[in-house]
Amino acid sequence: MTAAAIVADLRIEPDPAEVRRFLGYTAGRAVPERTEERLAALWTPAQALLRPRGAWALVGRDDAARAGMPDPTEVVGVAVCTVGDGLEGEAARCVEAGALHDALLLEAIGSTAAEAAADALNLRLCTVAAVRGLDAAPRVSPGYGDWDTAGQDALLAMLPIAALGIALTSGSMMVPRKSVSFAVALGAPGRVPAHAASRCARCGLLHCRHRLAPPDCG
Repeated sequence: MTAAAIVADLRIEPDPAEVRRFLGYTAGRAVPERTEERLAALWTPAQALLRPRGAWALVGRDDAARAGMPDPTEVVGVAVCTVGDGLEGEAARCVEAGALHDALLLEAIGSTAAEAAADALNLRLCTVAAVRGLDAAPRVSPGYGDWDTAGQDALLAMLPIAALGIALTSGSMMVPRKSVSFAVALGAPGRVPAHAASRCARCGLLHCRHRLAPPDCG
């Protein structure tokens, strides 16, 4: 396994449209005017509370398999990122003050920011793969699909989580909660899922509901 590289300068731009999606406003559902007003008022202060950072490492197939990753390739990129605990701390204070609407909006902003951080860190891994002449499959995380959440412990054991301020609970949940762990299968061209010939192939928006193909990270 290579030495883990701590990334302290993840640059993210959370998308307000994704915040609305986290809030459940999809399929043409109109966002209430009050919600839009509070979202606009909270947006800049919320951004100031974000501390996006992460770490990644390249590991072998056996290490990834021990963490429970389904169908690992010979080389796998493992990673974890967080936006810190500032935003969720502010959301908790809003709950204590009875400002439940603001707390809900802050939670949605935090979830969107955490996904944006994961996308930014995933792009780093895609770049590493491209330099090595490898393709990168879409990222996968414990708790999704066939990857059991119990694999989180072994996955994070390969990364310097303490340096990022991340801890793991006895139930394999990360603290701060707005954190994302994932792995990326890397392989020679043609050895990872092929990219469909569509505009999706070069789109970096990983969580689009209409995605037809993984992005071209090369």
